[in-house]
Amino acid sequence: MKSLRNSIFYSIAVLVIFSCSKNESYDSIDSLTAQKFEEIVNTNKEAIILDVRTPDEYSEGHISGALNIDYMDDAFEQEIANLNKSKTYLVYCKAGVRQDKASIRMKELGFEHIILLEGGITSWQQNGMPLEN
Repeated sequence: MKSLRNSIFYSIAVLVIFSCSKNESYDSIDSLTAQKFEEIVNTNKEAIILDVRTPDEYSEGHISGALNIDYMDDAFEQEIANLNKSKTYLVYCKAGVRQDKASIRMKELGFEHIILLEGGITSWQQNGMPLEN
């Protein structure tokens, strides 16, 4: 009986330690399909659409209303630091790598809710979603 109690106690302790060791910096970063992302773009008018590609990429076509802050630019961190951290940000790049890195940095800076476009703008285009030039 004592070994069963110890086993149960050990299992509970492991679960508590595991749940407490979760990386908190990723708690409010979601990743959505192009369809779900578009739904939020169309319904949440308070959300800020953030394109983290280069200005050249942005000029080739972007989601309507998107703010362009180039993740690769040295001023990226300074520019995003000036944004309202309590807003919802819909973040995308070309394929997903830069948006992932940008969102992690944004979360570290205190942004509360970040939504990523799975597959980036490439996925958006493959699903026939509209772009603006």
